[in-house]
Amino acid sequence: MDMSQNINIYVINLDKRIDRLERLGGQLDDMGLKWQRISAIDATKATPDAFEHATGLAGPLGKMGMGDRACATSHNKAWRAFLESDATFGLFLEDDVYLSSDTPKLLTDDTWIKPGIDVVKLEKYDKGVSKVLLGQGFTLPNGRTLRPMYSRHAGGAAYILSRKAAAAAVQRRNICVPVDHYWFNANVSSMARRFKPHLINPGMATQREFGFNSDMAFIGRSERPKGWRMKWRRAKRGFYEISRLPQQLLAMAFLGARVTPIEWIENFQEKEE
Repeated sequence: MDMSQNINIYVINLDKRIDRLERLGGQLDDMGLKWQRISAIDATKATPDAFEHATGLAGPLGKMGMGDRACATSHNKAWRAFLESDATFGLFLEDDVYLSSDTPKLLTDDTWIKPGIDVVKLEKYDKGVSKVLLGQGFTLPNGRTLRPMYSRHAGGAAYILSRKAAAAAVQRRNICVPVDHYWFNANVSSMARRFKPHLINPGMATQREFGFNSDMAFIGRSERPKGWRMKWRRAKRGFYEISRLPQQLLAMAFLGARVTPIEWIENFQEKEE
């Protein structure tokens, strides 16, 4: 990677989606950023054995769909590519994401990522404003803030991992929830509980704001059971939702965590001016 860019970039892209690669690659090129393409696993063509080294069949959210297994395995390929480099941090992007114009300010220097921070979420998931329980944080070089997450926020289209986090993920080989829940939902993921992800607010990456949607959506997420199995799954998911409540209350009482509105903003500093 270029000496002026301290964080490697990996773009996860299906071979058939040249259009998306041209769009996101063009945006990165215009920003003067170097990046590496990772060929994604196509769930419409792959056989189940293509996922065995990276994913499990089922987890807390139910049986993994082919789309989620293909997505997780593709991300696993990107993590492995990162670990083959000598970079300390890697930025992982899905090809349907759009980045804010101030992205380069965070990639030319990684000293803003303080010791002990291993997972950073850049993406604001879905349209509009969401509310997430966030702890106390600090201001970044681009004017946004970085704060620890104490509640889940979906979306795995743009995030940074340390070598420690990536190595741990590759070694485990049993991703059994969608990759965004794997990193950003401590209710169902021991990896999220272990690495305590941080979130950039306002968000600086988006999919839904411009209608960019995954090709895997039509294949389905976790498979939907019927009858009593559906009721049982709903009960389990309800339990997972409240299982972190004691820790969340403690964070609010002693660590200054607050329910915080988050949104995607193209250029935070320009808006503030």
